[in-house]
Amino acid sequence: MQTIRSINLQKNLGDVLKAADVEAVLVTNREQPRAIVMSAEEFIRLKTAAGEPVPPEVRKSGPTLHRRPVDPLGYDTRDPSYGVRMAEDALNGRHSDEIEQEIDRAMSRWGMR
Repeated sequence: MQTIRSINLQKNLGDVLKAADVEAVLVTNREQPRAIVMSAEEFIRLKTAAGEPVPPEVRKSGPTLHRRPVDPLGYDTRDPSYGVRMAEDALNGRHSDEIEQEIDRAMSRWGMR
């Protein structure tokens, strides 16, 4: 874990934020632990793992990037119109079990279940 003195935090903020993407950074004041700087993703992971709600302002407001190349329901998520097909399928009862499982996984990830 990297450590930075609070007096140096402002002039090195960019470096601290880059470091926080990799691991938490300890901020000290008069050689005493004062705060921890971590990525939003790590904060969300810790809150979710603890079963605590994630504050809405911490969640990303933009589109979520999936590391999986294929959607679990088989939709091509690179095509924006997949949402319409997904909604039609949901209304027609297609993939209902898979959709419910995906909703459960998402709600758990967001700390809402």
